[in-house]
Amino acid sequence: TFPELWLCTSSEFNFEDHFENLAPIAYIADPNFWFVFVRVPGLWRLLLPSRPGETAESLVSDATVQERMQQVCPIEGDYDTFHRTAYAVHQRVAETYRRGRVFLAGDAAHINNPLGGMGMNGGIHDALNLSEKLVKVWNGKAVDSELDKYDAQRRPIAIDYVQQTTIRNKAMLEETDPDARRRKHDEMSASAADPKLARDYLLQSSMITALKRAEALA
Repeated sequence: TFPELWLCTSSEFNFEDHFENLAPIAYIADPNFWFVFVRVPGLWRLLLPSRPGETAESLVSDATVQERMQQVCPIEGDYDTFHRTAYAVHQRVAETYRRGRVFLAGDAAHINNPLGGMGMNGGIHDALNLSEKLVKVWNGKAVDSELDKYDAQRRPIAIDYVQQTTIRNKAMLEETDPDARRRKHDEMSASAADPKLARDYLLQSSMITALKRAEALA
């Protein structure tokens, strides 16, 4: 469990008019104040970190929400917000994904910080993997032990890939060492400039590499 709380809020404000080339999902890395933009129908959703000592009650107060939003993009007057939530972030994986005829998938099997959408996409991959095996067993094309592969294939991915990637995403956003930030920037610039490296990066970040790795297990 991460020690700090996170603030999630939404606004109709047109942030795209103030941030050049703002992508539908944008991670703003800053050593002092990082945040995330997510475009949803009619709204921009923002994810912002708390400060030491802030409680859930103080984090969602009008004063704090307005102060953080003004820090993101200063405007005259107050922001209109449509929801605000303070939540804790956990990194956990179930001991097993199968116990007899009971199977765990998605958030029931693994939870992680939301940076990168790894939890949701990982859950979709869980369901796809499990459903294919269930169909085979149901139709008599595989024996019950085929279902054990679900745990063997998907749980290591949650531990070694989803968990580690989301932890790394958070660390990258809040990195304070200028040299480390520059190295990461140069590394990503080099990947973008090289077609092979760019493809490898996209396969990794889109979790296609994780799918292939899971298929190779067990």
